[in-house]
Amino acid sequence: MAARLNLVSASAGKRFGAWAIDRIPPVVVVGIAYGISMPAVLQAAASGSEADAAGALGGMLLWLSIAALLALAYTVWKWIWEARSGKTPGNLLLGLRTANEDGEAPGLAAIFIRGLILAVSGVVPVAGPIVVTISNLWDSNHKRQGWHDKVAKTLVLDVNAGRDPLTTGGLYGAAGFGPGGAAPQGAFAGAMAGPVNATGQAAAAPAAGGGSPFAGQQWPAFDANAAASGSIISGIPGFSAPAEPATSTTTAAGTAPATSLAPEAPASSVPGVSQAGAHADDDLAFTRVRTEAAAAAPAPATRPAGVTIRFDDGREVQVEGSALIGRNPAAAQGEDVDQLIDFADMGRSVSKTHLQLRVEGNTVWVGDRNSTNGTAVTGADGVRQQLTPGSPAQALIGDTVHFGDRSFIIGQA
Repeated sequence: MAARLNLVSASAGKRFGAWAIDRIPPVVVVGIAYGISMPAVLQAAASGSEADAAGALGGMLLWLSIAALLALAYTVWKWIWEARSGKTPGNLLLGLRTANEDGEAPGLAAIFIRGLILAVSGVVPVAGPIVVTISNLWDSNHKRQGWHDKVAKTLVLDVNAGRDPLTTGGLYGAAGFGPGGAAPQGAFAGAMAGPVNATGQAAAAPAAGGGSPFAGQQWPAFDANAAASGSIISGIPGFSAPAEPATSTTTAAGTAPATSLAPEAPASSVPGVSQAGAHADDDLAFTRVRTEAAAAAPAPATRPAGVTIRFDDGREVQVEGSALIGRNPAAAQGEDVDQLIDFADMGRSVSKTHLQLRVEGNTVWVGDRNSTNGTAVTGADGVRQQLTPGSPAQALIGDTVHFGDRSFIIGQA
């Protein structure tokens, strides 16, 4: 099974369940104290003897004092245990961990602050602590933190559904948890120039006749003379020819039109292509080169129909035209994008600019932006297609798109 790279925030239901479980031991101890001492008090009251009543009440106070000391000892033990390991009895049973905002053990001060806020909320009996415990429901940042978490700077994570940061190196994982420093492969050298190979040179162009990416899954061939003159490739809305003119060959009859793409060039000469040693998670890992003619081209008269994408955390976003999705997506220089959709992934499975969507009617074209952990599409038949950067794939209503360890389902707008 693939390693779980993502961190998952605990649901409000699990947070409440863990809070309730943690309070069971003190309640049980106090209940036992009452159970032992109460019969003697009732018997003394029935006898009418003041001496017996005083003795019975003294016995009850003794048992309740012992229960209070045991409850205090339990509270101190739980405080230290949670501060050092993120565990409590409730957390352990429900698969949760408490961590600081770096994904490490929260520490004594943070857990003390959380507990103090919960205790103060008890001025409203029962309801106060419950509301504070599930207050992450009102957190706009993907329901990550409750009010007490915001003050204490803590997180509550579901380690049954995702990664445990306390045992895997913190919020972003241990060194080498994700590929760092490796130059990305398959970055766009231009709209049609194809992926970059491991040596930093532009790879060979796609074969001619591949069709438009909005009518198929491969990049098409194009007229090199048209590219050299700065015209836009026909049939591909929003994409333009490379700025680098194609070469030509000379024959006895004269100069013949070239049949190949722009000549191979080092990655350093291509805008937006990461150099060796750059991290694969850079913002501009999927750059399109626009010609002057493309920049001056009029926008389409009509906007494509939209779709709704529903992320695995329940968030829904309507998409019309083109969109970039990632932790902090950014369009490349000169690139026109209708929407930037940020996804607050606490782990490192989602790249800053991870993938691109383009909506054409009920069809969505999905393109991987040279992400670190990849993009895939699973259709209604259950077949999962892993995407190659530079080769957009077709996705239909009802399909699931996986990006890193997260996913969304495409629905009708």
